[in-house]
Parts: sequence; structure tokens; C-alpha cells
Amino acid sequence: MFASAFFIYTMHLSSLKLTSFRNFETLKLTPSAGINVLHGKNGSGKSNLLEAIFVLCLGRSQRGNKDSDIIKHEQESYRVEGTMHDDDRSIDLAVAVMRRGRKQITINGVKSKASELYEKFSVVAAGPEDSEILAGPPSVRRLFLDLYISQQSTKYLENITKYSRILSQKNAALKENIEFDSFNFLLAETGAKIIIARQLFLETLNKSAGSFYSKFSKNGQLDIKYKPSALEEIESEIKVDESRIKEQFEAKLKQVKEREMILKSSVVGPHRDEIEFMINSFPARTHGSQGEWRSAAIALKLSVYQLLKEKRGFAPILLLDEIFAELDENRSAAVIDSFNDLGQLFLTTALEPPVRLAEQALNLKIDSGQIEAVK
Repeated sequence: MFASAFFIYTMHLSSLKLTSFRNFETLKLTPSAGINVLHGKNGSGKSNLLEAIFVLCLGRSQRGNKDSDIIKHEQESYRVEGTMHDDDRSIDLAVAVMRRGRKQITINGVKSKASELYEKFSVVAAGPEDSEILAGPPSVRRLFLDLYISQQSTKYLENITKYSRILSQKNAALKENIEFDSFNFLLAETGAKIIIARQLFLETLNKSAGSFYSKFSKNGQLDIKYKPSALEEIESEIKVDESRIKEQFEAKLKQVKEREMILKSSVVGPHRDEIEFMINSFPARTHGSQGEWRSAAIALKLSVYQLLKEKRGFAPILLLDEIFAELDENRSAAVIDSFNDLGQLFLTTALEPPVRLAEQALNLKIDSGQIEAVK
């Protein structure tokens, strides 16, 4: 059977309830521990349901949306709640957000921090918007890094949070014409750790994603290069040398001090890093086609999935939003063949999904914010 060959049922979502989330007034779902195929027309809420699952797992949207933007129109709050199962253990989760910005996360009824979700759960989402990772602004690529490195290292999440706090303090000092050199020391100290983590993550991802992309694109080539703004170039002998990276970071901050004083904003550091993707030796952002971007994005997300599974010791929940829509039959088959030891899968489609998935799936129809099982 396809399912027994490809799927392992470990950590999975066993129940989901939404209140005032996007286009859903209320929704209850009891998903399969294996494959769940969500059918529906564009605009019916399929993507919103995947977003809700991501929010439940990590306390935030994978799309980079503000919490207040997710609340259903004319409502004052949203709530996502569900139960996760891991072997004989069940965990009740809830994420609630008020329009004015207050967020509350609970695990088994106890008020918790988002970092605790990252410690316990793992989720990977792929969809049409992922082409922006290849072709969009640098901020999209940095969000991609932060979402998935944080799932393999809560220390990275801690450093990103700390760095953002220091950066805000420095920018405030710049705007008020207050001395800010002390913030530079702290930024370099924390930023060096972030740079190392990003470099190591992308090195691993480069090998895996390149292999996936070759399968999806008839031996096409995908390469990834990390370009930290705080360094002129990462030399092989210093890429994991924290003290030398910190030293170069501080030197770079001194070089741009006058510029930052004029602009009243920090211009160097992980918040300005870039990731360059090359497809067949050309920059993906300027030379890639829509099909190449989609194939590369899927390769990236499946690589992240495999990496997290190896690091965490269990399969993340996998959310695939219309990924087969622009792939021909051969590329779709290559993607499915790349699935190996999957955990729980949620797949959306406005068309018929590949037979190899649909025949083993719980098929669900979404229409106007309502959901029902279909044969």
C-alpha cells in the first residue's frame, strides 16, 4: 500500500477548531493522521485552513501576516485550538489574538510562550507564495531562514529575538541622536551567532535542495549562496569562528557609522542579509522562469522537511498548498517519489490531486468557510 510505504504516523494533529479565523466563522475538523486532501474553489478557504494549522503549531503565520490581519472581518479576536497526538500522549493547544494585538498561547491549559511551541512541534508549509523566496525581496528570504532554523534550534530563536530587541533600541537612539556605540557591541556579539547558524543551515540545504531540484527539472542545477551584510565575504576558515566574525562585524559597523547617523537607521547586520539562489548558473531572481521558481521552491521546502525530520527525530506536519497546479505530470510524479517516511500531510487543490495521494487520503471539501468529508 502507498500509505504504509511512505507514511509514518508519529506526531500529528487529531482535532482542530477555528473561531473567527480569516473567512471561517467557526470550523471543526478531525483530520487523518496520514493524508488529508482539501478540495475547493479558489477563495473557499483552503489556504486559510493550512495557515491556521501553522499558527497552531508555531504561534504565527508562515505568510508573514500581522496577527490582526488574520481576524475575520468585523470580529475582535480569533482563536485556533487543537489536539496533538504523539504515540500515547496528547497535547491540547490554543492560540488566541485580540485585534488590539494581545496574544495568548496555552499548552494543556497553561499560559505559554511561542518558544515552547517551537520546542515541541514542527511544521513545514509550501505554496504558490514560495516563488517569492526565489524572486521576491530579501526580507522574504530572511523570514524563510528564521522560521525554519528556529524549528531546529530554539537557541537561534532566542538570538533572533534578542537581536531584534537590540536593533530596535539602536534605531531609537539613532532617531534621537543619542550615543549608540554600546548597541553595536551587542549587535555584533549576537549577530555573529546568527550568521554562523544561517551559514551552516544553508550549506546543508544547498546539497539537499540541489539534489531535489535536479530530479524535478531534468537535471537542472540549483545553488545557494549566503551573503551576510556584516562581512565582505565568508572565508572558509572563519565561517564558524564566532570571535573573528564578531570582529569583522564590529569593524563593518565602524565603517558605516556616519552613514547610519545620516539615515538614522541601522544598515548592517543579519536584518540586511541576502541569500542568492542560482538556477543553472544564473541568478534565479532575474533569470528564472515561473516554473523554475516553483520547482526550486518545492525542492527547498522538501529539503527543509527532511532536515527537520533528521534533527528533531520525528516528521513535521507538512502543508502543501496547490503545489501540483503548475507542475506537469512528470514533475508531479517526481515530487511524489521524493516523499519518504512522511508524517501527517495536508494538501490543497482546486483540481483533482494525483491519484497516488488521493486514493489513500481523507478527502475534504471546503466551500464558503464550511467543510465536509467526501468520498
